[in-house]
Amino acid sequence: MRQFIILTIGLLIICCTTNARSRSLADSCLHILKTNSSLSSLEKCDLLLTTIHNINYEDSFISLTNLLIKEAEKSGSYYHLFYGYYEQGQYNIIHAANNQEGLELLLKSLEIAKTNQLTPEEGFASFTIGGAFYQIKDYYTSIKYLQIALKQFKAISADQYIASTQFQMANNYIAVNNLDSALILYSKAKEYYETTDNLPVLAYIQGNIGVIQKRQNKLDSARVNLSFAVKFLEEKKDIQALIPYYIHASENEMLAGRMDIALNYAQKAVESAKKEESPIRKRDAYAQLMRVYAAMGEYHLAYDYQNKYLHLRDSIINIETITQMANMRADFEVAQKQNELDRMEASRRLMHIILWLTIISFVVVVFLLAVVYRNGKRRKAMNKELLQKQQALKASKKELEQVNASKDRLFSIISHDLRSPVATMSGLSDILKQYLDNNQIDEARELNKSIYDTLESIEFMLNNLLHWSVNQQNILNTNKEIFDLIPFASKLTKAYNQTAIIKQIDLRFETELQTFVIESDINSWGIVIRNLVNNALKFTKPGGQVVVGISIQENSAVLDVTDNGVGMDAEQLGSLFKLTEQKPSWGTRNEKGQGLGLILTNEFVSRNNGYINVTSEPDKGTHFKIIIPVAIHHVQTVSESYTIPAEHSVPQTKAGTQSTLLP
Repeated sequence: MRQFIILTIGLLIICCTTNARSRSLADSCLHILKTNSSLSSLEKCDLLLTTIHNINYEDSFISLTNLLIKEAEKSGSYYHLFYGYYEQGQYNIIHAANNQEGLELLLKSLEIAKTNQLTPEEGFASFTIGGAFYQIKDYYTSIKYLQIALKQFKAISADQYIASTQFQMANNYIAVNNLDSALILYSKAKEYYETTDNLPVLAYIQGNIGVIQKRQNKLDSARVNLSFAVKFLEEKKDIQALIPYYIHASENEMLAGRMDIALNYAQKAVESAKKEESPIRKRDAYAQLMRVYAAMGEYHLAYDYQNKYLHLRDSIINIETITQMANMRADFEVAQKQNELDRMEASRRLMHIILWLTIISFVVVVFLLAVVYRNGKRRKAMNKELLQKQQALKASKKELEQVNASKDRLFSIISHDLRSPVATMSGLSDILKQYLDNNQIDEARELNKSIYDTLESIEFMLNNLLHWSVNQQNILNTNKEIFDLIPFASKLTKAYNQTAIIKQIDLRFETELQTFVIESDINSWGIVIRNLVNNALKFTKPGGQVVVGISIQENSAVLDVTDNGVGMDAEQLGSLFKLTEQKPSWGTRNEKGQGLGLILTNEFVSRNNGYINVTSEPDKGTHFKIIIPVAIHHVQTVSESYTIPAEHSVPQTKAGTQSTLLP
């Protein structure tokens, strides 16, 4: 668990703009509306708005807001028209969980407020829209609308609304990992709430500030703020909120070396999670207690809580999967029932038409002529559609045959490639046993390296097989998320340090970028980088060099993997990404491969609308250039390019660097 505690305040401003809800007041307004026929449209608008503000989201809510919109249009009151669309938008987002329709209604209310200079209402609409975009994880758009809200609230000196907006903006900045901006906004909101009696909000703010300070390694300051939040929430017995803060406080004490205090917080988190009966929070608490015990050298206890953590994690994953399948089945059954009702209704209407045609003979003749003409057109259209379906069926059959052939080829490759390392493992195990029986420890250690290499080869092969099979079933979707490509690519490159050291290869990561925040499919990037680096190391001789680089080309991210290895001729390049044409190839240490990793790389690059450029010469090396379009959020460069050897850590930002924010 690495999330911040985010206070839900999406309705805070709304609640502040209305009086306390009163059902009796709402009923009185409805009674006047029903019994007084002489009311003007404007008077009806006032009564309707008062009613809406004093009822919960019940069945009549939509009908009342529709009536408010109708009467507002009659009276020409843009103020009431704004609240008609605004309240409907909130209803769809909060109660009906329909973000798309809710956003459309809120945007319409915002336009009404802007056009008619309704300053407070423009602030309310912008704030709520910002909250809606936050819920769907479109954080930069959320920030845009919250900035509009902040401007409007400052124009009317609405301190409470300003603080609420600053709080929500801070939540967004946390989501995009802009901790400095989040800290500034939390601090401003804190100044206001320190002057009020709203201690719960203040506790959440200080708790979140403490989490940020922990990540910034300001451990003493983090301790003060986290302790404040924990103490207040313990007094209020807010167990749900306490658990994450217990975990964060435990982590902070671990970093400070205060293991007894860290253990106490972790144990409290577990105890509270058991009371709250939340599998997710219990999972997170188990994970932290496991980490504390491991750090204290209590490995048997750490192992026990690791098992509990893994059990809960797997259970949660299974529940989510089952729920998703059940929802899909329910949607399918509902659709089937609706189709049946539609067919019954169509049949009823047809019988009604036939009955009338038998009564009126002239109409029958005219109708039959029309039916003949219509049926002719329909038959022609059906024949055309049938022909198209037949053609599509033929194409699908051909594609299926190609897929089956590829699968047969793949299984042949995998069975052949697995046979050799498995046989090798069997032989190495026998030799290792002999070494151990004869107490030949040095020889056993050396042999262990060979066993590790063999296992690594099998694991990599099976992972590629898994990704390929999932991709072929078209169940692997590209899920875009915001992440920094530089540390991600550097970490993946450095994962191959051991392989490079064993083969005596200089593995390097080079870039002119310090930060490169993009929105793309992180899983695809991981598969592409791992396969290309592994392939380059496989076909590079001892004393050679493999260089991995990241750069920008217009609105695309560019990955370069260059080696001075054995290279490829024109025939090999032509069949590089074709499974049916793959021939066995041997690495510089007799590593056998069939090119499945490169085929998988090509498919994932294509899935992300990118392309691959490969240049190679025998005995001179190979250069892979991957170009993938991405949404670029943030770029930070250094004064000059720098090189990161694979065995070294990523250098700190150089003095005098400039940060560039891209749209």
